[in-house]
Amino acid sequence: MSEGSSGDDSLSIDRRSVLKLFGTAGVAAAGTGLGSIAFSGNSAAASVDIGATNPGSITNDRGDLSKVTIDPTFRVDWSDLDTAVGKVFYVIEGRTRDNGNWSNWSPVFRSTPWLTPGSLQGVDASKPGTSGHLEFTDPLSKIMNRSSANRDNNNPSPGFGSTGKAEDPRPLPRPIEVVNELGRPDYESADYSNINGVDASTYLAGNSMGGADSAYSNLDNGELSRTAGGAIETGESSLDNNRKQLPLVNNFPGAESGYYGAADDTSRFDVDEDGASDTDTVEIRYTFALQTLTESDVPYFTGSNFDENYSSADDPVEAAIREDSWLENVRPDDVNTGNSELVMDGTDGYPSITNNGANTAASNVYDAYQAIADSHPAVISTTAQFTVTVTNEAGDSGVTGSTGAGTGGGGQ
Repeated sequence: MSEGSSGDDSLSIDRRSVLKLFGTAGVAAAGTGLGSIAFSGNSAAASVDIGATNPGSITNDRGDLSKVTIDPTFRVDWSDLDTAVGKVFYVIEGRTRDNGNWSNWSPVFRSTPWLTPGSLQGVDASKPGTSGHLEFTDPLSKIMNRSSANRDNNNPSPGFGSTGKAEDPRPLPRPIEVVNELGRPDYESADYSNINGVDASTYLAGNSMGGADSAYSNLDNGELSRTAGGAIETGESSLDNNRKQLPLVNNFPGAESGYYGAADDTSRFDVDEDGASDTDTVEIRYTFALQTLTESDVPYFTGSNFDENYSSADDPVEAAIREDSWLENVRPDDVNTGNSELVMDGTDGYPSITNNGANTAASNVYDAYQAIADSHPAVISTTAQFTVTVTNEAGDSGVTGSTGAGTGGGGQ
């Protein structure tokens, strides 16, 4: 894959093109066909237009909606930054509106793809660098499926930044559930004591969470979404005893992504009255942040075997950065000694997330990213809305057929 950005780079902020995002996302309400969300735009200050087609309506004899799902694809481009990008963090949040009243935003999925060699099928990633791109050409559900399988194979360069045995207890592929019968998990009441440094507030804010497999082992009750009145199904896994409190239906431990459950239940959408219908709104918020490499990441970012080619050097990490072809657009001073940080955080007159609620430039605090999205070239936050209509069919009754009456008898 060649280095460089794609698309129109004519608009820029102080030499740097703002993040540009486009693609489609499947949106499905149970029982309906697919709709789409389209991202477009490349104007300054992260002004991005985003729209959504409505997934249609659902009509049944109970006026009942089972779930609303999304299955996005996207492309992110960047150019002329001052620090090389090695990772693309993103979080997806959802909320619903009923009778003019919005619910609170709730995260439904997060992930941090790495720009490593050998990307998965359906993922097009440039080399790390100050210009580049990441594109999911296949829907997210398929990417999570392949990522889970790749990690299970203990591939030393899996393309999503980690190794080790993992598995996903729920059927794959599956889309992200924004609304379902199980509803928003009760994060506030869950027991986080087995995940160091994590509580409900940090889990929802994004800055301290542990791993997705840890979430499954310590928080997830393994439940799957269900139809109204139907039995609750559960997934099975040999990951530690899971049957905990939370229905984290959007957690993908095999892909080290997800972490969350639905944003809301279906009560706002269900229609109890015969012959009536109701249309309610779902809104999705996407937040992306470009991040740096770290010294511990470098062995996964080499196009050749790190141990064989660089371990004998006085500074193996620096040798790989200077010599490896996949890292040709990275300089040693682009690489952090600690955790990955927001690219150009608080530099060149751009704001810092540390002035907006994050403890460090490495904290993935959703609110902090969103606070600077309009004024930082490495962050974008944008929304899409669509409506879902549910109709309860009017009851009716009647009888058709033939009685087949007859008489018989005999006289005397």
